[in-house]
Amino acid sequence: MSLAAGVALPPRGRRLPWVALTVVALTILVAASAGWIAPHDPEAIDPINATLPPVFLDGGTSDYLLGTDRLGRDILSRILHGARLSLGVAAVALALGGSVGTLLGLIAGYRGGWADALIMRLADTFLAFPSVLIALVLAVTVGPGFWVVALVLGLVLWARFARLVRGEVLSWKARDFVALARVAGAGGPYIVLHHILPNIVNSLVVLCTLQVGWAIVVEASLTFLGAGIPPPAPTWGGMVAEGLDFIETAWWISVMPGVAILVVVFAFNLLGDWLRDWLDPQLRSV
Repeated sequence: MSLAAGVALPPRGRRLPWVALTVVALTILVAASAGWIAPHDPEAIDPINATLPPVFLDGGTSDYLLGTDRLGRDILSRILHGARLSLGVAAVALALGGSVGTLLGLIAGYRGGWADALIMRLADTFLAFPSVLIALVLAVTVGPGFWVVALVLGLVLWARFARLVRGEVLSWKARDFVALARVAGAGGPYIVLHHILPNIVNSLVVLCTLQVGWAIVVEASLTFLGAGIPPPAPTWGGMVAEGLDFIETAWWISVMPGVAILVVVFAFNLLGDWLRDWLDPQLRSV
């Protein structure tokens, strides 16, 4: 099969992951418009309609498509608003950790020497501590909340970005075009910003996509343990925790948000895996 010159197509067997793209797009859309599309107030308590089953089970009603929890709150509305909180935490954590990690990784990779050793040892230290432990310490000292969770995830993510960027910089700064730029009199900051950074953007995009799913899972885990976003905020991890005592009689309270976590994280991981294969020239040529 012949291709027109200059036209790049995904490798055979690596076509666009339409299902993952659709789920990711819908999740972002839902997070942005949860206040308009949610059928009920996610924090409104209605004891009369407590633990109603989903509409597809006996006793369910179309007013509560996915049922209600032990306080009569609409599970669908809480899941929709929970998407906003989960993606919000992931976005803030990636912005914080990604910017700091990229900057330190560029410095470590290009300057080398004591700066490289110091930054990498610091990154190893942060990676050695479990994020759950850091969150528990901050929750006790500061108090659980949105910004505490985002800060904890950012503290872990910056080290991951720094290690990736450092490795990429070490590879690219040995190329001939960087040596020619030095000969032409270009300074270090100019070379890093105009010659090295544009060549590692693809790797940063892939890492960001893959870390979204990780951030969602960790945020849900921290909230499940009581060190994340406190109630009555509609978080997926909190919803799973609240339904554990009713898992035999009202399983939908925990299962519905659990399915949301599973589907969204799986979609982001599939998309990140596809981006990694597609944006890496070596993998594309296989």
